[in-house]
Amino acid sequence: MHIFLIYREQNTCEVVYQQLRDVFLLNENEDFPQDITVSKILIDDATLLQPLNTGGFLPKDRSKFDQQIRKQHQAKREAWRTFLQESVIPLINFETNPHCLAIIEIGRIKIKGILPQQNIKGAIREACVREGINSQMIQSIPTAKPKSSDTEDDEDKSPSYSKPTKGRVMSAVLDGTLRQIGALYGLPSQVYEQAKIPKEIGQELDVIAFCRRKTSQYQGDIHYALAVRLRATGAVDVLLPDANDWIPYTQAGIAVGKIFAEARRDRQENKKRLQSKIKLNGTELVQFVARVVTKHLGKPTIVLIEAEGWRNGRGEDNDGKIWPQLQNENLLAKRNVLDFCHVPGHTCEYTRNNKQLQNLLAVIRIRAGRETPQYITNREAWNEDCAARDFPHLSGFYDQSAPELLHYFSVGRLPKTQKLQNEMPIPELYKLGFQDDEYGANIPFKHQQMLEILPFFIHPNFQKEESLKALCRIPHYLRCSPAWFMGNILVPYPMHIGKELIEDYLCILGVNLQI
Repeated sequence: MHIFLIYREQNTCEVVYQQLRDVFLLNENEDFPQDITVSKILIDDATLLQPLNTGGFLPKDRSKFDQQIRKQHQAKREAWRTFLQESVIPLINFETNPHCLAIIEIGRIKIKGILPQQNIKGAIREACVREGINSQMIQSIPTAKPKSSDTEDDEDKSPSYSKPTKGRVMSAVLDGTLRQIGALYGLPSQVYEQAKIPKEIGQELDVIAFCRRKTSQYQGDIHYALAVRLRATGAVDVLLPDANDWIPYTQAGIAVGKIFAEARRDRQENKKRLQSKIKLNGTELVQFVARVVTKHLGKPTIVLIEAEGWRNGRGEDNDGKIWPQLQNENLLAKRNVLDFCHVPGHTCEYTRNNKQLQNLLAVIRIRAGRETPQYITNREAWNEDCAARDFPHLSGFYDQSAPELLHYFSVGRLPKTQKLQNEMPIPELYKLGFQDDEYGANIPFKHQQMLEILPFFIHPNFQKEESLKALCRIPHYLRCSPAWFMGNILVPYPMHIGKELIEDYLCILGVNLQI
């Protein structure tokens, strides 16, 4: 891997470089491993970091404002491409370091008088995509205060940066060096063995997660999906809706970025995209699912799919149907089939004896957020009428009230940044908050999250209760990421990195411009 630290301020360079060394667990006099190259490049042209020029137009000017921002985006993109071609590309040896990551300082985002549409993040990311470079943006680091000295002869006068500053930089560095390449600290097969999956199956097991992202017509009008496959060896691959073959996760970012960059040319009416690759309708989404499940399972496989957004789609074609089998009222009756009767090219119900599905161990439906209870109690706490308490560890529970379908509940451990509720002056249950995403009201990320894990279409060898629990433990145990060490992630790892992959490149379309 070749990592480029592209900076404007020396403070930013110092902090990012030190956090980069910490990620690789280097001692003071140690060098980076032989297969890691780190290059520092100064941004010597301050205009590269200037916000997009509105030309005096305001958002209320609509088409004129949009046209001006579009022109400025293109100009900024080309300026950065020139900078990369002159300062970065000549340093890359694609034979020895095929994967390149640029950690780029882009100034401060929230500045009085600067509109969100003037953010340069999307233009820089598109420039990196077109040059085949993965990127991670970071805001400028505030000037550090000198370390206080207790004695006059203390020679350590190096600057001191706050914990929040170091934490923010560390998160960015971890995301770029670990999450963006799909890295794990160990073999997934070892996790599957702990989940009580038979060893001979666990060493071959694939976990495939379907990931989607939808925005409104005023936020890009996107409905895009992809599939992520985590292999027992730790290899991570991605299948895009219009592709026939899996590609490594390390290459998928550039591929998705190019698709989004081309989508800037989409024809639109009233901010709605027409015949776009990044706006899939309900039929296209379920066709993608059916194709992956019936044609792309080479080894024993567990498939993960969320109920939200996959069971139906408001205002979509095909009477709003995507995969209605995922609805509660249908799942019990059809738990032993895959109902693709409404899917062009399939129009049937697949049963367990179908040869195309011999490698499919189970499909697991995931529900989260408002669709799951966000707190539980045990008999002891109920009888004692005591306050609810947080779980200090990742915890799993199962519901025996519906024996035909095992309902497994996964609760993430309390993040390190939060105090236990029983330590708070006023104990309280998990609160609902608001976030500007497609789900509307959500549980704040700082609180523990509960997932409902429900397997169906189960292989005959896994239909006993203990085997069902083993299947459910896999997405439960996979709620972890080396790039997020403060607690558990909301969804299983392959689903998490798939969602983040799409999220990374929305900024090219002027969506999600926050860092």
